[in-house]
Amino acid sequence: MRNNSTLIFLLGSLLAFAGTVSCGHAASEKASYGTRVKYRPGQKIEFPDFAVVYVGERQKTVPVYPRPFVYYDFKVSKGKAEKMVSWTTGTGVIDPTDFEIGGKHYQLELRHSDKLGKLKENELAIWQANS
Repeated sequence: MRNNSTLIFLLGSLLAFAGTVSCGHAASEKASYGTRVKYRPGQKIEFPDFAVVYVGERQKTVPVYPRPFVYYDFKVSKGKAEKMVSWTTGTGVIDPTDFEIGGKHYQLELRHSDKLGKLKENELAIWQANS
């Protein structure tokens, strides 16, 4: 009888996990500063001091440049404080985007990290900036 109980428990756990993932509401991911973190739209990523959610990308046309700029938008929140952080290569310079939340300064990197090297399409790195 004990083996049947174990099997039922394992199958139930598997179904509960599959249901959570299939609904698109997977738990938030924990992340550390200075590491490669995979992101996807709507996924909450918890850093030690704040949370970040990838909102999506948008294009913005600038009259003095022939191609539109592509911006990658992230919602950053700490408690009730929220702000939008946007990263772009602009004219081709791949630099981190500086932002501040909760009185502290950070840098968000996409595509390339000075310390980690090339980042994949769906990877970001966030660093605590020097004050």
